[in-house]
Amino acid sequence: MIEKSYVMVKPGFANHIEVINEIKKCIWALGLKIIKGEYVSYSPDLAKKHYAEHVGKDFYPKLEKYITSDVAYGMIVEGENAIAKIRRVVGSTKNPEKGTIRREMPKMIGREIDTTENVVHASDSQESAEKEIAIFEKLINSNEKI
Repeated sequence: MIEKSYVMVKPGFANHIEVINEIKKCIWALGLKIIKGEYVSYSPDLAKKHYAEHVGKDFYPKLEKYITSDVAYGMIVEGENAIAKIRRVVGSTKNPEKGTIRREMPKMIGREIDTTENVVHASDSQESAEKEIAIFEKLINSNEKI
């Protein structure tokens, strides 16, 4: 099934073009297309909408502070089973597997692997993808372009 997914290179990593390029290569290697990619800045309000399922959890304040700290690089990705394919290559949030983006990309820029301040976000379902793409579209169509 052809799907769209949202992938975000998070602050702290989005200002490293080599990280963005490596993530794009991983996406292309899966046979997926990047149909839109742009730098964006999340406000606290949009961060809450994006991560609504985490608001109120003990780690959320640190996550919101991180996501709103600097620019991120968002991408709309499309292709056959895009969501599952991307989630596999991204890796788990806690203890990411060897060879995954969350495990390998921090090493490129000399950073430690961190559960909250990790390198990338990827939609985990079609419903999440639709919500996250809508937020991304709102960001890139706003008057506050970067």
